Amino acid sequence: MENKVLKYNKYNFVKENFKLNESSELGDMQMGLGGLAGPGFGFSVDNTLSIYSDGTTPYIDTYQRMSGIINDLTKVMRGLNDTIANSSTVKQIDLFLEDIENFQKLKILRIYPNNSLKLDIFISFEFNEEEFFGVYRSFNNNYKKTKLDSDLFTDPRMKYIDKEYYLKLSNYFYKVLYNWFIPKEGYYQIIDEQLIVDDYLGQKFKIKKDAIIEVKSFSVDKDNEPYIVLKYKNDSYMINKNDFYYFKYRTEFKNS
Repeated sequence: MENKVLKYNKYNFVKENFKLNESSELGDMQMGLGGLAGPGFGFSVDNTLSIYSDGTTPYIDTYQRMSGIINDLTKVMRGLNDTIANSSTVKQIDLFLEDIENFQKLKILRIYPNNSLKLDIFISFEFNEEEFFGVYRSFNNNYKKTKLDSDLFTDPRMKYIDKEYYLKLSNYFYKVLYNWFIPKEGYYQIIDEQLIVDDYLGQKFKIKKDAIIEVKSFSVDKDNEPYIVLKYKNDSYMINKNDFYYFKYRTEFKNS
């Protein structure tokens, strides 16, 4: 199959010069930073440590008294710092969210079937205007969640990328890609030599180049496999499994 490069400008893919106008912005990626909030603290008064002691306390000597005040305040401050550090109300900065706008121009470079009959999807993207490469192996394996492998994570400048950051970025790109593969309803023209589809008896059927088909719906089956229901000459067909991910390569959207 001839490789076609898909360009990506934030949330909109463009195949060659044909704009799909499909937003892939992820609603479930709407993550926010909470405000920095900490508990209020008060200090109790210990008369035995007061610098205004009337002299009846054991701490008559001024140096002893000040030493006691400093030691006590030091303990209080240590306790305060530990409390703040462990407080669930204190939000740490999410470095992934800080960087997210710096990820641009996501492209699909190659899609290859592997030995497991699943698809390896090779991508490139820019981070801070520098190009990096990556791959999702067995992208459509529903039994084992695929993760992004990229030279970004081995770059010595990116040592701050921890496990949480990595998982968020991997899931983010995955969902953007997956959502792009889903075609919107409407009419498509076949631009490949043929489009192989299944009828409802599971029999293969070939639709020739330049034919017009209508995508009726998208769904997933009981095994969480995506599929498309389409109509051709008053008959209904289905595209699923690996063929689902090639659909936009083999067709061109015409209108709704």
